[in-house]
Amino acid sequence: MKKILLFTVISALTLTGCNEDKFLEEKALDFNSASNSYNTKADFDAATTELYYLTREEFYTTYDRTTDLSKFADMWITADPLKSNITADLSPSGAIAKFYWDENYKLIAQANTVISRVPNATALTDDQKKEFEAKGRFFRALGYRTLVLLYGNVPLQIEEVTAPKTDFTRESKDKVWAQVIEDLEYAAANLPEINAVKDGEISKPAANMLLAEAYLATGANDKAVNAASAVINNTNLALMTQRFGSQAKEDGDVFYDLFRPNNQNRSAGNTEGIWVIQFETNVDGGGNNTSHFFWNPGSFWGERFFAPQVDKFQLIAPDGTNVQLFNWPIGDMTGGRGIGTHYAVDHLYNGIWADNFDDMRNSEFNWPRRFKIHRTNVLADRPELAAAMPDGYFDLEHTVLPAGYSMTTGFDGGVNATNQLPNRFMCGYSTKMTTPFHYPDAQYQDKATYQLAGTGGKTFTDQYFFRLAEAYLLRAEAYVNLGKKAEAAADINVLRTRAKAKAVTADQMDIDFILDERLRELVCEEKRRLTLSRVGKLAERIKKYNPYFNAANSADKKDYDAHFDLFPIPLSAIQANKDGVLEQNPGY
Repeated sequence: MKKILLFTVISALTLTGCNEDKFLEEKALDFNSASNSYNTKADFDAATTELYYLTREEFYTTYDRTTDLSKFADMWITADPLKSNITADLSPSGAIAKFYWDENYKLIAQANTVISRVPNATALTDDQKKEFEAKGRFFRALGYRTLVLLYGNVPLQIEEVTAPKTDFTRESKDKVWAQVIEDLEYAAANLPEINAVKDGEISKPAANMLLAEAYLATGANDKAVNAASAVINNTNLALMTQRFGSQAKEDGDVFYDLFRPNNQNRSAGNTEGIWVIQFETNVDGGGNNTSHFFWNPGSFWGERFFAPQVDKFQLIAPDGTNVQLFNWPIGDMTGGRGIGTHYAVDHLYNGIWADNFDDMRNSEFNWPRRFKIHRTNVLADRPELAAAMPDGYFDLEHTVLPAGYSMTTGFDGGVNATNQLPNRFMCGYSTKMTTPFHYPDAQYQDKATYQLAGTGGKTFTDQYFFRLAEAYLLRAEAYVNLGKKAEAAADINVLRTRAKAKAVTADQMDIDFILDERLRELVCEEKRRLTLSRVGKLAERIKKYNPYFNAANSADKKDYDAHFDLFPIPLSAIQANKDGVLEQNPGY
């Protein structure tokens, strides 16, 4: 009997106890690993925080990539257009193609991990599981939304990848958009309401904003109306129509208030912000830092790129001497430490305001065009200049210089003065990118004169990813597509009433008017290239409004070609995918 029992035990051990895979499997008992790090709410909070970080990194805080989705569009001229070469910029081996591919697939991979791990998280309630899955699905949809607009057909991966995979293939745009919509419908149904989340967190309205975009991209215009309406009719949201916030008692207007320091979040009384990207100054993980310059990871460099560098703008007197009117960098309405890397095309500078120059969004606070002269001794020493500028302001468009005076950049840094004078260094710009008279104290070299330190150029405010005003623009676009022009005009007039602009009529409503209204309302906020790609107008509007995307002015003597509407598939991705084929986009 003992021999039979012993044989039984040995047999059992042979069958179960000596499984090498199980025997050698490492169990993490006292440290975090991939096997035990996704169970508690704290675990999933940490995982979703990474999704917010990756989004901020892609759209706001990677220095060289800050303006990519704006400069290849119908708004800005790059600082040295005759040297710019779109063929080189949009090369399969270039940084732009690789960056947006890598960043969005990092976002998708992290989202897939969250989504895949949620079902097995025993420490989560069923409601918590739905919420974290909804967050993962929102960010996965965001990543694929961006990829499909930038690259067209792309690999669609909706499961966590736990082993090397080198056989990806591209899926059709229709299939990718279908996944985006499926994810966002789930997110809109299961994310918390906006009044139940912290500042900076996504909520139902954020999901519905992105969902409205996706419906528009796929021609589901009735559904786009419904998604945008869910945002517009949300009782927790309302356009800001009265002065508010940190500078409400100073000169300005309500549109200016929307972009002043500390004014973007619901905790500040702002009911218009839907999803606000958070920046905290001189706080670990907060982004902005007043101590570093170029090598400061995490800062948003909007001021540096979109505001002018006024000290380079000078006058040439009749005797040949250069007359400098402005100091720099000064934290006033001249643009802080901007260098004018991007300045407005004429359509943005003048065209969109032609029928209503008094639109609040074009006010002296929101789009300054005349600047207070810093060097007052210049006017005292030259009476003829004082007579031309009796109020002490210089206005590029309206100041008439005395006989014998001309303008120059006074800059020998390789800039072609013929093509860049005077706009790069003396141009109207959006104060969304700056904080006039209200920089962090550590940013001032001399606060009494508003002289800034050399570490400036950053934008010290939180940034809107979605703002309620855009919901009206999205719904108006859907109404135009449906032929409901009166309804579209009504939505546009909600925004124009706030801006004290002239009302529009149904007859004026078409997609180009909507795109122009988006410029008036959302310049420097929207990722313009994505919008133009979504509506199929990228090449058309670039060639119509951006003078440096034609053979006469481009470095490679080529016109902007429609194949540039898609970024190339990065060469690095094609080469790494050794067991599959990623076809290159046409024209590259």
